[in-house]
Amino acid sequence: MPHTVLPEQELLAQLLGVFIRVRWLFVGCLAVAVLAGALLFGADLPVARTLGVGGVVLGYNVAFFLWHRSHPSAPAIDASRVEAGLQIGLDLVALTALVHFLGGAESPFVALYLIHGIAGGLLLPRRGALLVAAFAFALFLGMVVMEAYGMLPHLHPVGLPDTRGERHLQFDVAVCVALFATLAISVAIATWIMSELHKRSAALKRACDSLAQRQDQLLQKEKQASLGQLVAGIAHEINNPIQFIHGNMAIFSEALADSLPVLDEAAKARPGLRIARLDYPYYRQQVPVLLKDIADGASRIRAIVRDLRTYARADEQRMDEEVDVAETVRASVRLLHNSLKHLCVVQELPPRLPCLCGNATRMQQVVVNALQNACEAIRPEVPGIIRVQAKAERGGAWLRLTVTDNGAGIPPEIRQRIFDPFFTTKQRSGGTGLGLAISRSIVEQHQGAIEVDSEVGRGTAFHFLFPVRREPAV
Repeated sequence: MPHTVLPEQELLAQLLGVFIRVRWLFVGCLAVAVLAGALLFGADLPVARTLGVGGVVLGYNVAFFLWHRSHPSAPAIDASRVEAGLQIGLDLVALTALVHFLGGAESPFVALYLIHGIAGGLLLPRRGALLVAAFAFALFLGMVVMEAYGMLPHLHPVGLPDTRGERHLQFDVAVCVALFATLAISVAIATWIMSELHKRSAALKRACDSLAQRQDQLLQKEKQASLGQLVAGIAHEINNPIQFIHGNMAIFSEALADSLPVLDEAAKARPGLRIARLDYPYYRQQVPVLLKDIADGASRIRAIVRDLRTYARADEQRMDEEVDVAETVRASVRLLHNSLKHLCVVQELPPRLPCLCGNATRMQQVVVNALQNACEAIRPEVPGIIRVQAKAERGGAWLRLTVTDNGAGIPPEIRQRIFDPFFTTKQRSGGTGLGLAISRSIVEQHQGAIEVDSEVGRGTAFHFLFPVRREPAV
């Protein structure tokens, strides 16, 4: 299964790569600045120690660079945050050593603590950023205290003015207070900015998802509208000849049944009797079967035309009836008794369910279609269980009806197509592919929605959500 990379995960990995590239620049600039100050300007700088710190930074930066090269895909968010904390922690240790070698509290590199505090706010959650700020201040404060008590020598660069003078303690305290305040402010601002960015990103994602869903609904409605017009015309043209065929087939079947005794007598008198170039015994056996097949085919076409007309006229029925969903479910189960009698049908219908405002007949059509699909999805070798649940939601403003089966499930590759008109996986059993399309049209007519949960081999659940009171049509 392919690894899914989240936007936040990708952004974090990119920021870590940026910090690696910035670190190359810092090491290069540090080496140039120290060597130029010592060689060109004659400053008494601890060149060896400073370049040693730069070498350490260069070493672990190479390690991070090689690790990223060997892992081109973005790692998990937690792993990236651990790496970010490690990078910042190593930088802070190296920075503290550099500050000590270049003047302690007087060093201009003290300002780099703020950069790492901001980096912590960008790369880590709020608690992690606060830990980074506390670690940075603890390192600097520890260095200042150790210099003040002589545990570390204070290395003041020759050639630079001593800004501390005799009041070095007050100076160190002032620098520590200023660093603490600026670190706290920088981390607070950075974490607030990242928090707002995450909120706006989440809101933008929700808006994009909602827009995509609305676009899909508009496309579906447009497709249904144009298809409905086409279907209405085709159904009308097919319905008349089918009615003619079906009516005449009944007369022809009755005529054949009346004529068979006469033909039987004629066959006794003429043993070699042939009708329509068929031997009479074969004719006597097969022609009624052929007529039945023709009648069944005509009935099948008439049922398809009826479904087509229902699909095309989805908006032509009144929608102001009080619909008792529990009674609708019970009536649907009674209607499908012959299909469901070999299954266990569990009805979880709590009393005092709110009634819907809509069309009772069309609501029953939705329930019947869902039960029929659930029945057909259950394999014969499995003890079939169909569960029908209804409950009020959102303070009674919405009603959820769920039909669950333990059938074969819906494969992911066809799940997006099950509501398309004329799409069916039951061609051999006579499926028209209009059942779910009609159900979706009815549910949308009631201003509701359909959700599908399915797992291959485990079963499927259809969730029908309806508002108890529909908004007036615009």
